[in-house]
Amino acid sequence: MFKKFIGMHVAGIVMLAASIACVGLLLWRSTSSSTNMSFSETKLSEIKEMVKLCSLEVRDDIAFKDSINGKWIFAKSTVNGYIRFDLERLDYQLRNDSVFVILPPEEIDIYESTSDNAYEVIDTWDSSLLGLRKLTAAEENAIKKRMAARYKKSFYSKGYVRRARASAISTLSRLFSKMDPNITVIDLRPDGYGERNQ
Repeated sequence: MFKKFIGMHVAGIVMLAASIACVGLLLWRSTSSSTNMSFSETKLSEIKEMVKLCSLEVRDDIAFKDSINGKWIFAKSTVNGYIRFDLERLDYQLRNDSVFVILPPEEIDIYESTSDNAYEVIDTWDSSLLGLRKLTAAEENAIKKRMAARYKKSFYSKGYVRRARASAISTLSRLFSKMDPNITVIDLRPDGYGERNQ
């Protein structure tokens, strides 16, 4: 009877120890997941703010010749281009204690400069038989829009996108090393997400 009591007592202790171990494991997992949640809620917004600051501004003087409806224009324009990053597509991966932030796709915005003499028409002509038609404001704006689209695509061939992404990686790596050495920023597409020769 005494041995049976001791056996039941030992079995109870073993069951209690196993229960405590299970509860401890569950608590550890919940703590780990809450740490991940804490990262995603607090540090992610800080990381997005840092990435937001990593923009590149380019200013170019462009001479262009184009036609629409048989009417031609030769002009020069000062254009500002901005390379930013799509914060909505910012991604990260958690591996053990390390966080890998993946640099998101770039966004390129083109604006005609508003400074004085930023846009100048050098010549216009009509290639039709009579050659008397003048370029309308709507046609000129359509040509400007095409020029901006071509200029935007040139950001890849000129290396502006690669430079912006490399600069962002360098800047963010320095900032993250001070903020949290477990955070590493990586770039899966150093040449950018757009097509070079569209």
